[in-house]
Amino acid sequence: MEETTNRKLIIGFGNQAKAWAFNLRDSGFTPVHYLRKDSTSVSSVVACGFEYIQDKLTELEDFKEILMLIPDEAHAKCLEVIYPYLSEGSSVIYAHGFSLAAMGLKKKFPKLEHLLLAPKAIASELRFQFETKGNIAAVMSSENSKDIQAADKLLTELATAIGITHGPYRVSMEEETKADLFSEQSLLCSLIPYAGLKCYQKLRQRGIGTELAYLECWFEIKLIVDALMKVGPVDFFDLISPNALLGSEKGRELIFDEKFEMNLDRILDDIWSDKFFEEASGQNIEMTRKRVKSFWKKQELSTTHNEMGLFK
Repeated sequence: MEETTNRKLIIGFGNQAKAWAFNLRDSGFTPVHYLRKDSTSVSSVVACGFEYIQDKLTELEDFKEILMLIPDEAHAKCLEVIYPYLSEGSSVIYAHGFSLAAMGLKKKFPKLEHLLLAPKAIASELRFQFETKGNIAAVMSSENSKDIQAADKLLTELATAIGITHGPYRVSMEEETKADLFSEQSLLCSLIPYAGLKCYQKLRQRGIGTELAYLECWFEIKLIVDALMKVGPVDFFDLISPNALLGSEKGRELIFDEKFEMNLDRILDDIWSDKFFEEASGQNIEMTRKRVKSFWKKQELSTTHNEMGLFK
């Protein structure tokens, strides 16, 4: 058998777990996936050439590093099952801090070290940037470790193996959790997609054709973000046209008003007061995902995106 240090135990085989697994294998490690008894991912794991553990839980004792890459809401239940088979002092490495903050996992599972390595990218981008030798940043936390220096070394080596090129920068679990929740709610998963949809709809209402409305209000989002990342916020405003410059100022004055500022503060207050943790604990994630996807499938913008296929 290969050296245990070369074999990395990954919990699950969803998008994030799959991206980490491929990157680790390409970096010379051997990913081994733990799958629950009723998992439908066995055939996919085998097809990809990965090892897996499903019934023989005593095999988990061989692993000192466990990569927790299933959805946050499933972390506690998974640990309840595998906890008796994990060795004292084993490190569970999370890609987000939410479950640690919201579910008190450190207190519930005290014999484990709970560490954080959070790439700031969705799974597909983590894999793409690895393959194309692009840039990916990450943050880490080893605050729950008895040997912070050793934990930092572990997290840094793991970060390199999955393709992190910037960082991992040291943060606290609480900082990562709250900042991540805020960016998702205020900008990344709310403002960007829904503002794009609203603007597309406004152009269509004024008689603009589907292709042009799509190009102006959806396709160009990526181009603008790419430019912002490449040159930064200062030089970006040298790149855009005079009309775009004037338009940006008018939009800023009209859209980002006092009410917008108050709504951002409300999002922050709900996160900092743990109100969002309470709201999230009562949600059925799959039902929410089904409802959101149903909404977007009905939108003309989605149909136009599929028909134009500019990013395929």
